[in-house]
Amino acid sequence: MDDEINLLTPGGNYGWDPSRGGTVGGYDESVPMTDRTRFPDAIPAVWSSGDPTEAICALAFMSGKAWGSLDGTLAVTALKGSKLLLLTLDAAGAVVRTEVAEELNGLGRLRAARLGPDGALYVTTSNGTGDRVLRIAPQP
Repeated sequence: MDDEINLLTPGGNYGWDPSRGGTVGGYDESVPMTDRTRFPDAIPAVWSSGDPTEAICALAFMSGKAWGSLDGTLAVTALKGSKLLLLTLDAAGAVVRTEVAEELNGLGRLRAARLGPDGALYVTTSNGTGDRVLRIAPQP
């Protein structure tokens, strides 16, 4: 039904129970990630893909002055959506802008995202053949 990004708090209830207390076998994709109907006290997600899902896989904060206006942006890989989402957060952790890194269009499913010791963002493809590690460096 949707993918989510949550701002975690100690002891927080995020309303995720796709097996409905063990009454449903497997993963019931018709159930929202944060099921506020069953868990009215659940903490709402800061971002949700809606329908269709993106099949988000990994995320990393782009960090450092070299990233300029992208410093602090959350980079999120999508397998099904085959894209890199760039989420800008405010000081409270709410998503205030979502963009797609158009430069990566056409590369297929994106799986991993990690900030390297050199400050670059490393993203991997996950297409089954010819997969690559992509190095995305901040512009000087």
